[in-house]
Amino acid sequence: MTIKPICDKCKQELTEFGAILFSPPDENNNVKKFHICKKCYEEMIKDF
Repeated sequence: MTIKPICDKCKQELTEFGAILFSPPDENNNVKKFHICKKCYEEMIKDF
């Protein structure tokens, strides 16, 4: 069974490896994980 992640920004299926974004831990040390496609990653990194 193949895993087919969806970009959490544009909601499209990732057709190639992209990026993973982790949130800061909350008060219970829980962390959220987001999958990001290459296109959205390139748009996001421009803001840094």
